[in-house]
Amino acid sequence: MSLSSFLAIIVLATIEGGLVALPRADALAQLHRLRSPAWAALLPGSILIGTFGPLAAPSMARALVVLAAVATPALAAVAILAVVRGPKPALIAAGLGLALGAARVTGWLGETSDSLVTALGCLALGAGLVRLIPAKWMLVGVVCMCAADVVLLMSGAGETASQVMAGATASVHLPTFDQAAFGPIATDYPDLVLAGVLGGFLAGHRYQGRAAMLLIALATGSGMLLPLVGWLPATVPVTAAFIIFCLEHRSRRADSARPAARPAVAARSAPAPREAAA
Repeated sequence: MSLSSFLAIIVLATIEGGLVALPRADALAQLHRLRSPAWAALLPGSILIGTFGPLAAPSMARALVVLAAVATPALAAVAILAVVRGPKPALIAAGLGLALGAARVTGWLGETSDSLVTALGCLALGAGLVRLIPAKWMLVGVVCMCAADVVLLMSGAGETASQVMAGATASVHLPTFDQAAFGPIATDYPDLVLAGVLGGFLAGHRYQGRAAMLLIALATGSGMLLPLVGWLPATVPVTAAFIIFCLEHRSRRADSARPAARPAVAARSAPAPREAAA
């Protein structure tokens, strides 16, 4: 593995961790009234549509690329204004800088701007899905998404669809915002959305920072295997972190629900009342 690939893996893992650390607890709270278990189907559905759509109709690949190019900057603006923690003036200034870099700058700086705008757009989608999907259905949707990703990559369909999407991306002469990429290493749109889901789910929770660090470690370790296998489902590290913190949260809730043992108190016999003196 070259030094540039090694650094790219670390940077992309850090971006995923940032998507977990950045959301605030009240992000997009107005979407809560639309909550329904049916929204959980969007998590595995995004993988299935993104794979079989371009394979069935290659023109759909170009349509998805154009949709990402148009919608992602708007979603990134939503993330800066309504999802990311921090002072608004500084966030807006950073967002304008990223937009300028994505539109005007080439080389590694332009690549970084494109990737961060894409990540912010995915963060807005992830935080929105957290508001739409009931908590008890969230883990089901995440695990189903990961399972679909693994099966499709093992079958070869995921790799073929990625090649079709890459061809469509090359034919669009605009910033496409369909993945976060540094050199030959890339993290696709659904994988970034899933990291945003984890961040939105843990936003405001004491586990949020720890989950971000864990995801950086897991994503970095997974990326180090790329020279050996070529393709890896990037949903696996996010899902693993999700499961770990869900289990830890449930364990702590169970412990806190147990009644505390009362300390043993030695029984003392009350003194007999004294007879009044005559």
